[in-house]
Amino acid sequence: MFIDKQGNVRRPKAYLAGTEIFYPDSRQTGERYHRLCEKYGIDGIYPPDIAPEDEYPEYVKKDDSLHESEVQMFTHDLNHIRRCDIIIANLNDYRGNEPDSGTAVECGIAWGLGKRCFAFIDDARPMKERFKGVTKTLPDGRLRDKNGASIEDFGLPLNLMFSDFTIFQGTLEDALKGIRRIFDSELEQAGFPPFKTGE
Repeated sequence: MFIDKQGNVRRPKAYLAGTEIFYPDSRQTGERYHRLCEKYGIDGIYPPDIAPEDEYPEYVKKDDSLHESEVQMFTHDLNHIRRCDIIIANLNDYRGNEPDSGTAVECGIAWGLGKRCFAFIDDARPMKERFKGVTKTLPDGRLRDKNGASIEDFGLPLNLMFSDFTIFQGTLEDALKGIRRIFDSELEQAGFPPFKTGE
């Protein structure tokens, strides 16, 4: 349970963004993520989940071209984000030293739509400490990677564009525990009982 923007107490819907869909065990991961969300009183929506019949219709392809398939997939995921209250993103490094670009786009969309934004990452130390590509420190203390690009030093684990996200160190379950604590605190402050696991 949580308190939505209209002041109603109900189960929140969470879009589960991340790279898990790119791996062979994606279906099993989705099932496990659904069970974890259920445990903490959240309705998880995994990207491949079938879209319900609601105000956000699926895109109907005009033909069988690759572009039309791409638009269909993008619209499917966009609509999932629209129907959610929050996003929980896996922002671990992917194919390099930064999060998956598609996940980053979804995070931006969620933030722009006014969703509450959460994420999890294995190593939440400041970027300058966890970044694997630090090869040079300039006389003024600024850090550079092997290509000469500066590495941000704002005390954050990721680019400052994620500074409005609540980022948890660990796994999805660690994030769910943290989100549950936040929501329960808000419920109690408003005079409602906290969620009990198993409800």
